[in-house]
Amino acid sequence: MKNFLYSGYTKAIVLVLCVASVVSVSLTAARGIIDYFREGEGVYALEDDFSETRFFMPFLNAPADAIWNAYVYELGEELPQDWDRTLTPEMEKAVGDAIGQWLSQLYCKDKINYYVAWNDRVFTNCDADSPEDLENDRFSLCIRQDGQGEITRIYNQTVSQDYNPIAALSPYDSTSEIVVCTSIKEDYVTQCQGIWERQAALVQDTVFYGAINAAIGLVLLVYLIWVWGRKADGTAVSMGTDRVWAEVRLAALGASGVGGVAFCWALVEWNLAGRFPDNLTWLLVGLTTALAGFLILGCLLSLVSSGKNGQLLESGILFRLIRWFWRRLRRAAGWLVRKCRGGKASLLGALSHRLGTIALAGLFCYTAAVGLCGVLGFRYGFFILLGVLLFVGAALGVAWRIRELEEVKKGVREVGSGNVSYQIPALKSGDLQQLAHGVNHIAQGLEASVAAKVKAERLKTELITNVSHDLKTPLTSIINYTQLLSQVEGLPEEAGDYAQIIAKKSQRLKTLTQDLFDISKAQSGNETVILERIDTALLVQQALAEQDREIQTSGLTFCVNTPKELYIRADGRKMSRVLGNLLQNILKYAMKNTRVFLSVCQEGQDVVLEFKNIASYPMDFQGEEIVGRFVRGDESRTAEGNGLGLAIAKSYTELCGGQLEIVVDGDLFKARLRFPTYQP
Repeated sequence: MKNFLYSGYTKAIVLVLCVASVVSVSLTAARGIIDYFREGEGVYALEDDFSETRFFMPFLNAPADAIWNAYVYELGEELPQDWDRTLTPEMEKAVGDAIGQWLSQLYCKDKINYYVAWNDRVFTNCDADSPEDLENDRFSLCIRQDGQGEITRIYNQTVSQDYNPIAALSPYDSTSEIVVCTSIKEDYVTQCQGIWERQAALVQDTVFYGAINAAIGLVLLVYLIWVWGRKADGTAVSMGTDRVWAEVRLAALGASGVGGVAFCWALVEWNLAGRFPDNLTWLLVGLTTALAGFLILGCLLSLVSSGKNGQLLESGILFRLIRWFWRRLRRAAGWLVRKCRGGKASLLGALSHRLGTIALAGLFCYTAAVGLCGVLGFRYGFFILLGVLLFVGAALGVAWRIRELEEVKKGVREVGSGNVSYQIPALKSGDLQQLAHGVNHIAQGLEASVAAKVKAERLKTELITNVSHDLKTPLTSIINYTQLLSQVEGLPEEAGDYAQIIAKKSQRLKTLTQDLFDISKAQSGNETVILERIDTALLVQQALAEQDREIQTSGLTFCVNTPKELYIRADGRKMSRVLGNLLQNILKYAMKNTRVFLSVCQEGQDVVLEFKNIASYPMDFQGEEIVGRFVRGDESRTAEGNGLGLAIAKSYTELCGGQLEIVVDGDLFKARLRFPTYQP
């Protein structure tokens, strides 16, 4: 029996069966997940009963969310510090109209019945005459706020009271009377209940059969760990992979597991998206799981074999690094002991220098004199006075040295802050005078270096400007000849394609050349600026009109709030380019099917133009970084853009006397243009 258990054939068969159990678990899970999502939305979420489902919570809170959105849209996110939380009649009318608009655009209005009473206005999508008509439905929610800001919430057992959008209105309004009552339509509840029951059965079956297969695989794995690396007579058996670093085997084990799960999950998503048929999905999931299972078991059993043979630590690079570090630590300790023993030699070495000898001798004499005065002062009071005089003299000497040292420190600070023309005045102390002379020499060298760098930067800017200007003529010729070539009749199709590619690349190079020329002129101070009175509302509307075609096809919703009669003093053409670049940046990098907010407001003595959008990619940069030349937020994009749009916008804004600030908050990208209010 023992020979059978330790037989290589038995181990191989059990290994295959263990992998087969893993494959069975993955197929069961994949089939259960696919069937779960094919039933519809994720109504079932491990609740014990359908009455406990949280699926309806977003729908029940949707009207209250719409009210909150109306307040934020009309009153803004930042309220004045002296806001008394009371709406004026004009504000009340605007907020009421906005509530009606937001409620009419609810995404789930076909699934819910709502009754909203806001002061003396009522909004409803059903025949309810009061909130009590909806409170007794199976899934309902009612929130009330009286004229003193007190909020009551009536909910059934399926609704959590953790989230309350009406309570978030307290910073905006505490005097309005608000009643929001929402219920789920009964036909939609019946439909979701059927989905919930089918999904619950699928999850329970998947967990049951998956647990059985996992238990079988675990038993087989325990057997393999028990018998692996040994023969029936107890002698060790090594594998060829035992010589590989243990960390490499651990990394391969983890990578196989994570990669296998990730690829299987991708297959499931592709199947749900209709890209893969069921049979091909099951086949690929099974093959992926089998391959990952063999790799994981191979690495795991190899580590088990090394552990049983006492070679696990020796085969690890981490253990070798620790051993190497320990040896170096022992050597460092020995070196420190030797250095301590050489302290006497170091002291004698200090005495070999004039400054060290004077300092040590002075310290010794002063200590001895003070000590002697302290001893004799108990018998002769005169020595107490002498000790005080010694202390005062030493204090004055130290103060004199500190004053000169502060001069040196001040010089170092001035040079460090960029004032390389600063010179430390002459000092009386010889050693500090040498130090001051060295700092002055460094400052002179830095001044020469800075001047050379400024000159090189100016020459580089002029070179870029001249080269960009010289490239315009040949580029224009290339573009024109390409257009003529594409109009030639009888041209082979392949040649026509080449001509289109040349035209496209030439146009992109022309745009890049023009951008380089513009930013070089702006940063070199050679750009002509014509300042004039500009209406910010008209400026924004003109920029939107110029980008209208791209906006219509972008899939973005633009929310514009530009009050009239807010004027700034700037160059109209430059500001048109700035707003165009900001809009192009939004159209390229904003997440589809999201809202873009454009607003103009007065902040103190300034006018602020603000552009806000949600990015379609992770933004791992700071706001001041993205406005640099040739810096792009999404490094994965290579087909369009040259990284100069925001740099040009910043340069033109500063030329016109404004400021451009980029704020990155999570996925929110915000560009703020600040200009002084126009003064006639």
